[in-house]
Amino acid sequence: MKFKRYESRYQAGETLAELICESYKDLEERLYEDSDRFLCFAIPNGGIPVAEGFCSEFRMKYDIMIVRKIKIPYNTEAGFGSITTDGSILINKPLLAQIHLSKDQIEKSISFTKKEIKNRLELYRKSENLQEFYQKAIFNKEIFMIDDGLASGYTMLAGIEMVHNYHPKSIYIAIPTAPLHTIQKIKTISYINEIFCSNIRDVWRFAVADAYQNWYDISENEVLDILSASKYYTR
Repeated sequence: MKFKRYESRYQAGETLAELICESYKDLEERLYEDSDRFLCFAIPNGGIPVAEGFCSEFRMKYDIMIVRKIKIPYNTEAGFGSITTDGSILINKPLLAQIHLSKDQIEKSISFTKKEIKNRLELYRKSENLQEFYQKAIFNKEIFMIDDGLASGYTMLAGIEMVHNYHPKSIYIAIPTAPLHTIQKIKTISYINEIFCSNIRDVWRFAVADAYQNWYDISENEVLDILSASKYYTR
């Protein structure tokens, strides 16, 4: 059956909720029975409206998880790793070995990314020291992690590593679209309980935008408006 593109990111989140309700009955029952045992982390900017659509179905709380790619100096659309909100760094070592950056270039890129995260934390009025919050919010909880799609998956992988460090009961990845090779890569992580993806594409060239009818970059102002009006965002 041919995939019908999502009307919006919000609708993509609703579709992910439907996928769970149709195919994962035990998890669905737990979600409806006691959503407080769960917490969702959404990666801004695109993951925020997806989380709204997803969490509204289960009345589940969500928070933002700022994960930024460490940009390649001469190709800032690409990255050789990611840094998470708590300062955890995940490096794509095979790629880094191929692009032959100097130590100084690597350190400058990491420093720049940390400044980006600091600026984002200020924008969303988050404390720079979030370790204590994460210890309380994540420990022994069932955690969902959401974005509007995955490409290489390194941003999500960095977030997964960070969440795992705070000892959740389980980790679920919920994404509207991703290439098959990225899904397979994430599935190799032993502490991922399940990946929910309603549009997996076995293609060589992949773009998240192809899964959406109305694709555009979510602005920071739009994110702030969504969070301000949300019933489910953890302030």
